[in-house]
Formats: sequence, C-alpha cells, structure tokens
Amino acid sequence: MFPFPYTKKVFPGGLRVIFHQKASPLVAFNLWAGVGVKDESLQTSGLSHFYEHMVFKGTTHFPGALLSRQIQAIGGTMNAGTSLDTTDFYIQVPREYWKEGLKLEAELLLRPLFEPPEIEREKMVILQEIHLDDDDPEEKLVHLLYENVFAGTPYGMSILGTEESVDRFHRDHLLQHQRGFFHPGNLTLSVCGDVKEEEIFSETERIFFPQDLPAVSVSSPFPSLRLPERKYIEAKMDIHRFYGAIGFFCPGVKEDDFYPLRLLSVVMGDGIGSRLNVRLREQDKLVDAIHSTYSYYKKAGLFSINFTYTEGEKERVEDTIREECLRFLTHPPREEELVRARHLLLSGFYHSIETTLGTAELLGRFDTIDTIDTIWRYLLSLERLTIDDLISTFHAYINFDHATFISIQPEDRT
Repeated sequence: MFPFPYTKKVFPGGLRVIFHQKASPLVAFNLWAGVGVKDESLQTSGLSHFYEHMVFKGTTHFPGALLSRQIQAIGGTMNAGTSLDTTDFYIQVPREYWKEGLKLEAELLLRPLFEPPEIEREKMVILQEIHLDDDDPEEKLVHLLYENVFAGTPYGMSILGTEESVDRFHRDHLLQHQRGFFHPGNLTLSVCGDVKEEEIFSETERIFFPQDLPAVSVSSPFPSLRLPERKYIEAKMDIHRFYGAIGFFCPGVKEDDFYPLRLLSVVMGDGIGSRLNVRLREQDKLVDAIHSTYSYYKKAGLFSINFTYTEGEKERVEDTIREECLRFLTHPPREEELVRARHLLLSGFYHSIETTLGTAELLGRFDTIDTIDTIWRYLLSLERLTIDDLISTFHAYINFDHATFISIQPEDRT
C-alpha cells in the first residue's frame, strides 16, 4: 500500500491533478511546471526564475500587489520556487477559503500581465540577488561545483542567470515562455487538505478550463552528460574561513541507483554519527563542519562532500576525506550504521509530509520530475538495500580520478 493514499486525475489536454485528503485547518495548492534551468540556454539563462518573479507582479483581475493582498486578506500565504528541472507556485489558505485559493492559483497561471515597467523594476531585484550570491561563499561554492561537474549543459548554469542574460529579458520572452511551458500537458496541480475529492476535481475543471491554456510545446534538447575529468578549482573571497567541496557525477532520480545513493550519502556524511563527521571533525579535528549530500535531478545527479574549516591545510583535509571514503571499501558499514541511516531518511520523509504544504510539494515534485511511484519504491528500498548494494554503488560513482575539487579561501592579507 502507498504510504498515504492519493487520487490522480488527468484532464483533457494533459493537466494532472493530484489530491491527498488530510485532516487540517489549511488547504495547500501547489502548481508545478516541468520547466527550469534544464530548458535554458546561455542567452535565456535565468528566464524560468525571472518568469516566477513576474507572475506575482500583477494579473488581469489583480494588478500590482492586489493578489498578494487578497491572499493575506483571507489568511493565506503564497510563494514560488525555481530549480534545475521545475518551477512551482503554491498558495495555502484556511479550509473555508479553499475555493478562493484555487481561483487565485488559476489567476497566477492564466492571467499574468507582464507589464514592461514591472519587468524593468524586477530586473533590478534579480541583479541584486545575483550580487548577493556572488558575496556568499556557500552559494559560490555550490555554483562552482555545478558549473564544473555539469560543464557544457544547462545544469551547470545559475538558476538566477547572469547580469547579461537578465538585462536582455523583455515581455516577448515571458510570453513565449508561457506558451511553451505553461500548457496543460506540462503542468501538475497537487492539492492537500480536508476537502471532498469530487469537489476539488469539479472546481479545478470549472476554474481552469473556461478558456484554453496555451498548447504550443517547446522542445528543449538536453546535451549529453559526460563523466568529468578530475578538476581542481580555487577561488578567493573576503572571508575568514575556508570552504571546500568534492563532487562526483551520478545518475538522477530516474535510475535505480537513486535509492542506494540516498542511503550512501547518509551513511557517509549526514549527522554527528556519520563516518566523515566522526573522522574529520570529532577525531582529527580538521574541519568545523562536514556533510555529504546526494542531489538528484531528472537528467543526472551529484554526490557532494562539503566542508568548512578555520585553520589547516587544504591538501591534508582533502587527503583525509579521500582516505576515509576509501576506508568504506576495506571497512564496510556495520548493520547499525545502516539502521541509523534508514531511520534518518524515514524521519526526514515523515517530517516532509507532516503539513498540507509539505505533502503537496512532495507529490507535485515527484510527479513532475519522475512518477509518484518513486516515493513508494524509495520507502520499500530502504529495508531491502544491503551493505553489498552500498559497496557496489560506491565502486560505481565515488571515483576520485573523476572528482571535482572546489576550494574557496580567504584573500591574502598583508
């Protein structure tokens, strides 16, 4: 049985609506489009993120900030997000106002104005975000890691875009983006709350389909991803600590190795009981913090080890990380290490579905980048994966001959 029941209906044209009933005073609507950085080029870098911002700058029935004010007037909240694969918009409202919340969600999708003066004002907001990221060592570390592991593909580009690309955007870019990607066949609406299922589906049909949504699909060919050669990238900033990362190219969410990679990342570097933390932070005291993460996407994945330290030698830190990683093969994890990792992953999963918004987000995201069944297979795999599975996964992907090493160091001070 699926960990929590849901109903999925596909409307004519392809709009997918997923509903999970949950006892809650709130109802969450999360609209997902299968468009993100993966669909951009150097010339359109940052367009998905810019589109996400502009949708909130006025619609036909709610120009300017009136839609935001209307959401607040009924006690609701709204926001949006852009990733490498997706763009999503959510509205969460008290249960008694769920119909109004659904209408406002449709308003965002169907009727954004994209007024030229607002476009020019929002460019300044995005440029400020870009400058802030340039001054943030953690953001810079991640950007350098993705830029080099996924070199030559859209995954290597910034979600925010560049100053040059953002400056070029105009209304036609937004309208073309809307026609190409915000059509029914590319959309998922996930809904969670204490509402009758049949009412959700009937209201969705009534509100979303009095007019036809754009149906011009845009093809976004994605270049082939290749295993990178070993790289060493260094940068300096006006900071007082050292920031480092080691990245390994991996498969994404659609591949079977998605499941053991998730478990491996927790065994190696998630929490105080993880191998990297025990060795480098508690035992050798080489780092202030260290963790490993498996980030999964539609086209590929990234297994990364991130760390910071105040004093020390970069080479010694990196060599010790490599030594501890390779020790995984000579001293495989004990059963209690697997139990700990399983418990942490299960705890994280159940934490994500505690709320109406968290549930809507989980269902919508997986339906957009893969299938909801991935969640079920993921939970089943946690009990079935063995130590041998993790060793095989380690052999396949944690290869330091093809690793990307990123180091951000304090500027020389005289």
